[in-house]
Amino acid sequence: MDVRKVFRGVSDKLQLDFEAISSEINHLGNRGSYRENTLKNFLNAGKLPKRFGVGSGEIIGPKQKVSKQSDLIIFDQLDGMSLAYSENVQIYPIEVVFGLIEVKSKLSKEELIESLENIKSVKTLCPEESVTKTIVQGMQMTYPRPKPFGIVFAYSLSKNSLESLSKNLREWEAHNSRSVWPNLIVVLGEGVIYHFGNTIQDRNLFQNQDISRASSPYHIAYGKDSLFHFYSALIDLCSNTSLGPANLGRYFDPPEQIRRYVVKNHDRFVRDSDQTVRRLTFDFIDKIASYCQSNKKITHRELFLRQFGIVSKDMSDEYLDFQVHHYDPESLPGMHEVESGASH
Repeated sequence: MDVRKVFRGVSDKLQLDFEAISSEINHLGNRGSYRENTLKNFLNAGKLPKRFGVGSGEIIGPKQKVSKQSDLIIFDQLDGMSLAYSENVQIYPIEVVFGLIEVKSKLSKEELIESLENIKSVKTLCPEESVTKTIVQGMQMTYPRPKPFGIVFAYSLSKNSLESLSKNLREWEAHNSRSVWPNLIVVLGEGVIYHFGNTIQDRNLFQNQDISRASSPYHIAYGKDSLFHFYSALIDLCSNTSLGPANLGRYFDPPEQIRRYVVKNHDRFVRDSDQTVRRLTFDFIDKIASYCQSNKKITHRELFLRQFGIVSKDMSDEYLDFQVHHYDPESLPGMHEVESGASH
């Protein structure tokens, strides 16, 4: 049996299925919805395992950050969920998202850059943390939380070429971390843009962990087999992404990303005189951070002695020996010193 003929047959069948679904969709809607629904219906027509749901909307992270609008979102519909914000808007916690697909009619340089920025906005939402899964009873596995994958899927070129798109991508990637690079770019009927590394074995890199060692993008003109390569890569990306549990509790009162700082409880200071709620500005947060970075930490024990002059006997040594930053640029007196001075 010629394996190449078998896969060419699979590729031809995928192409026919895609064209059949495209012809059945009413084209009265706007072009964006039409192109997204065509690919969405194709994937939902038994092309993906039941675990992988296909939706659209926005993705939210645990630091009060929301992605740009994503065309297609591949999410865990068995153990995950979408949060309906309105009839037309779905919101997905980053922990349940396998990846996203940006869908374009004609892929110009401008459309490519827009897609890359959308993918970047999702990948940067993923918290830098570890997740733990139970493999069998009494055995667990801990690993870094995986970032979602990002694919650009286009129906055609826009008076350009795969070669020029590879150049555009290379220019964008020169100013962006590998952690936010796209996993794959596909132009239907034309070809695929992958990444390659520094060795002959590092070809067709599209998994997140593989892109971390990639050096540059390159294109392959697969022609009518492009859909098959997109589909097979999508299956591999989904199957090789092991999501951790979704912790919705931390979305109730999440920390906030303020430029380069992640802060919490900075927006609930109340002045007794008028009960107005105030929040710390970035400049003041930056001032606190700079002071703390230039001064050594102290233990909770030292902090209590400075502030109150005593240490509670109910506190454990482990807690009292824990080190923290203490912001006190003016070396203000502790409460016990203030009370002592007032009594005299």
